Amino acid sequence: MSWNIYYGITQGGCLDPEDCGTSKLSAFPTIGFSDFTDSYQYLYSPATKGVCSATTTPSGQAVGDPENAFCIDATHIAPISQYFTDVANGTLPSFAYIEPAFGIDDEHPGSGQSILSGQAQVAKEINALMNSPSWSDSVFFLSYDEGGGPLDHVPPIPKHTNDFTDPALGVTTDISSIAVNPDSTPTALDLFFPCLAPTTGPTLHCDLESGWPGTHPTDVETTQGFAAQLGFRLPNLIVSPFTRKHYVSHIPMDHTAILKFVESRFISPTAHLTNRDAVQPDLLDFFDFTNVPWATPPTPPTPTPDTGATCQPGNLGTTQ
Repeated sequence: MSWNIYYGITQGGCLDPEDCGTSKLSAFPTIGFSDFTDSYQYLYSPATKGVCSATTTPSGQAVGDPENAFCIDATHIAPISQYFTDVANGTLPSFAYIEPAFGIDDEHPGSGQSILSGQAQVAKEINALMNSPSWSDSVFFLSYDEGGGPLDHVPPIPKHTNDFTDPALGVTTDISSIAVNPDSTPTALDLFFPCLAPTTGPTLHCDLESGWPGTHPTDVETTQGFAAQLGFRLPNLIVSPFTRKHYVSHIPMDHTAILKFVESRFISPTAHLTNRDAVQPDLLDFFDFTNVPWATPPTPPTPTPDTGATCQPGNLGTTQ
């Protein structure tokens, strides 16, 4: 199936690759995909500047990089500006992944940014989808890689998910239903990254030191992997013409439920990559594909503008 990754920022901190200056690799996309070996066929620094494989293009030609420092498959990896072009023209791929501008609009208050920048960017992306020909057959998943931590009143412990759930809701599902090992045999790579490196000292993949919790043979993380415990909750917002109005799901899930939705909807209800996505809900409870509740999209409120003074770490707890 067709796919694309739209990136919000480059390694040089540039929102537009054409404005990145002349530092080496400053226009290189900042995307998590780069951590995977498979990404090297789509994005890499060549041995000889400007000499790329048949499936990639020199970055000067592809994204206006003045240094022409890398090779990129622009049909699969493109700046966020291309998303707005594709959504307006109805040329989105079957599966698109949008990476934020880390440190600018990814809503990490600890980096000194206002969370309102992220709010405005998300609104811009979703509004563009709702007011385009792409809206009629699309689903937009908005999630986060981190949640509220101990501020959450629901503990992420198997068999205790619903300790504080109102019994009147009739919610009986528990996080234990999705707390499984990705593979049949737990390994260091099945833990949480961090994990203990197979050699002395931390590596690019495992940064636990010997003797730390989670590294002993009898530690529950070592013996059970993901089945030991999952993390705190985080948002999963689903925006689509097919989503049910005013619906909140009470079914436990993790990020791989989005994969399960794609697998179940377009491949087979039994399709899965590992045991982890195999036990996820398929998210179909969110949708009404018959009546299309939001065929006419709503008009969301205008985001609060970022004045540079609100929602900063230094003024949390104050009123403005």
